[in-house]
Amino acid sequence: MSEQREKGLEWFDRVMGFQPPVIPEDPFLDCTVDHLFANVWARPGLGVKERRIATLVILMQLGNEQTLKLHFGAAMKQKQLTDTEIDELILHVAHYAGWPVAAVSSQIVRALRAERDKAAKAGG
Repeated sequence: MSEQREKGLEWFDRVMGFQPPVIPEDPFLDCTVDHLFANVWARPGLGVKERRIATLVILMQLGNEQTLKLHFGAAMKQKQLTDTEIDELILHVAHYAGWPVAAVSSQIVRALRAERDKAAKAGG
């Protein structure tokens, strides 16, 4: 395994909280791990939290629910953002990007919190 791949896998796990799927010879996944995570997320100057916030704001504006769920879930699981910080981020974005954009994010976060709370009650 190349150093680039090792670094990318390390940063993917640090940011997302899980390892990427194993899909042999997938150019998109290879670029995601080897470039996005090894070179972009790992850059100095901004921490994971700041990059997470920037990513969430962009995804909220784009309205990509699946990717929002993935990134909000990772931020919560990795404890990169508190519930209060997430709520404030959504409220802030509502005033600049629009109420419907924030409403979608709010619904996603409510569902993720319900899943988290249910798992905590079940001991998981």
